[in-house]
Amino acid sequence: MTTASDIDTLARTVWAEARGESYEGQKAVAHVVINRWKADEGQFSKDDTIATACLRHAQFSCWNAADPNFEEMQTIGFGARSFRIAMRAALEAFDGPDPTEGAKHYHTAGVSPEWSKRREPVVVIGKHYFFVGIL
Repeated sequence: MTTASDIDTLARTVWAEARGESYEGQKAVAHVVINRWKADEGQFSKDDTIATACLRHAQFSCWNAADPNFEEMQTIGFGARSFRIAMRAALEAFDGPDPTEGAKHYHTAGVSPEWSKRREPVVVIGKHYFFVGIL
């Protein structure tokens, strides 16, 4: 069962991770979280709620207390248009097609994590590279 709290956590994750991206890019980030939540095997199979998928240790940097977005992400509300857009993207990701082709991992163009080396993204949306098949 998905709760309003789960959706709020997802929207905050989308806002902090992708607010500089297009609306499609924000939905894509939401899909990664949803794909992890829906996983029935592998490293994400124990993520039984959307919030669990978002808050899993060291997965989405915005939830690290040292992240520069952390404080603002905790307090931003519906008065901020950027948060309302992130909320819409999060909600639409539940019902719309997945442009990430089932991706459970992504990174921005500015970084190159070890897990992505020698792998091709399945899709690039804005400044995010999306990957499938990462174990």
